[in-house]
Amino acid sequence: MKKIIFTHGIDIDGYGCAVLAQTVWGGEIDIVYADNFDLDDKFVKVWGKTGFLDYDQIFVTDHCLGVPLCNMVDKEPTLRKKIKIFDHHSSRIGNYDKFPWVNIISERHGRKESGTSLFYQYLCEQGLLKESLDDQTWVELTRLYDTWEWTNVGNQKADNLNTLALAVGREEYITRLLGNHSPFEKFVFDEEENVLIEKYKVAFDEQVKKYAQQIRVVDVDGAKAGIVEISDVYKNDIARVIRTSGNEKGIAFLMMPVLDRNTVSLRAVDDSFDVSKVAERFGGGGHKGAASFPMCNLPKECISKESGK
Repeated sequence: MKKIIFTHGIDIDGYGCAVLAQTVWGGEIDIVYADNFDLDDKFVKVWGKTGFLDYDQIFVTDHCLGVPLCNMVDKEPTLRKKIKIFDHHSSRIGNYDKFPWVNIISERHGRKESGTSLFYQYLCEQGLLKESLDDQTWVELTRLYDTWEWTNVGNQKADNLNTLALAVGREEYITRLLGNHSPFEKFVFDEEENVLIEKYKVAFDEQVKKYAQQIRVVDVDGAKAGIVEISDVYKNDIARVIRTSGNEKGIAFLMMPVLDRNTVSLRAVDDSFDVSKVAERFGGGGHKGAASFPMCNLPKECISKESGK
């Protein structure tokens, strides 16, 4: 029988889980990509259409079903035996303890985890992949980028991996990993990929600086929030520009309506500020330094007069 995986469809951590699944099962696994807030809808759609009868295993990676939906799944013994969830978002820790098939692990053995690293460890434990000690595999580079640890250890290669995905798009990125790069061997960019990365970075940095200049400062719960409407691919880098430029406006965090995703991304500028708390207040979640919530919950004072959105 076939397997199915529901994974985050907007970043290299979600992509990595899809690559691992295809590496192990090839065409025997169906892949459903979910955005930040449509996973439950997509899961229910498949459930209602097939009852998951065609699948002997169901995976949810770098993402998690809502608690009400988990309660529904838990009442179905057959379905409960098939499903495993691997998520690393810290705002969800403690909310799913009663579901043994839900694995939410933000940190383990002093190391931050990502969806890809958790799923990879599971596949190795099952004997489906071999575990590598090489810290330059794309699995480790993905973890370093997604947890933002690459900035602490100075691993530019991890950032370049993400840039490659932005430059070529999700489908081609996944195809490249499946065709040229093993998950347990040292990752090496080829000449064409290095050229793509450098060209993309020049245009990317120019746009990030333009967004940084457009920031408005609004008070949100007593903290200074920098508001700017952006495209999704720029959400991780604007905070970096503000920090390196001195943050003269004293911005604690960024609240960025992502117009091509219908979500609001939050990024901490002040390392002591926990944006996951803000996200939870507006119906979302995430990590201390990075989180998001649905666009429909954006506070009125943060809506741009020009956009009217």
